[in-house]
Amino acid sequence: MTGKEVLFKTLRHEETERPAWVPMAGVHAGFLKGYTADEVYQDADKLVESLLEVEKMYAPDGLILLFDLQLEAEILGCTIKWEKNGPPSVRSHPLESTFEIPDIKITRDSGRIPLDVTRRIKKAVGDRTALYGLFCGPYTLASHLRGTNFFRDARQHPEYVKELMAYTTELGLQMADFYLEEGVDVIVPVDPVVSQISPTHFKNFVFEPYAKIFGHIRNKGAFSSFFVCGNATHILELMCQTKPDSLAVDENVNIVAAHKLTDSYDVAIGGNIPLTTALLLGTQLDNMKVGIDLIDSLNTRKNFIFSPG
Repeated sequence: MTGKEVLFKTLRHEETERPAWVPMAGVHAGFLKGYTADEVYQDADKLVESLLEVEKMYAPDGLILLFDLQLEAEILGCTIKWEKNGPPSVRSHPLESTFEIPDIKITRDSGRIPLDVTRRIKKAVGDRTALYGLFCGPYTLASHLRGTNFFRDARQHPEYVKELMAYTTELGLQMADFYLEEGVDVIVPVDPVVSQISPTHFKNFVFEPYAKIFGHIRNKGAFSSFFVCGNATHILELMCQTKPDSLAVDENVNIVAAHKLTDSYDVAIGGNIPLTTALLLGTQLDNMKVGIDLIDSLNTRKNFIFSPG
């Protein structure tokens, strides 16, 4: 059985002999080949080379193509600051002083969308490794466009928030379709800001867009995952109710308790090797122990994907 088949069984909520494994290499993919973050994020050849090194070194069941939550924001007019040792960051917000809804559409040729990279990786390893296509989730993308005003808008201008979310959701569906057209196996909106909002706020502004996104992916015959950074414990049940095939959580979520919840909805959960204490500061043996303890603590053959937080 290939790693891809192990992951597919997990996403179909079937029992597996071992947990599926998704390393989420991100910028680290470039580090493996001696490339800086800004190089690997802007040079397709270097990104392909780096992803193939991840596939060779870590033997993943699922391989993330590009972990860049600024890609769409850059296309839509946000200023991006590049870094040597980490992902780029958004430095300007085109809607900061206006309540307009943009009419910019994202096309297959826009910005740095890694469709050529996707085709090359699919050809090289797609028979044995599932590919993950990530895009910036609609709530985080709306905050990129509007800036910090977006969070005040939820109370003062809720209808505008809903309109802006409708726009960013349509952009997310476009991104999903681009990846689906290239045969990507798992489509993933990544929405780190969502962990900072209340369940009520999630219900009012986030639930319907995500139910639409995951329904769209399901209707196209692909798998989905919902990535949220930070402590998302208070909204995990709502995340499950939007009906993704899986979700991924950070290290500050109690994954044993979370798995009981997600399993009751037949949603797979991914996580959550500690990023700092284990992966950054720990030795190889430290990480081996963390991994064994994590797998043993869950004691399950179903609905679990082993990965970093």
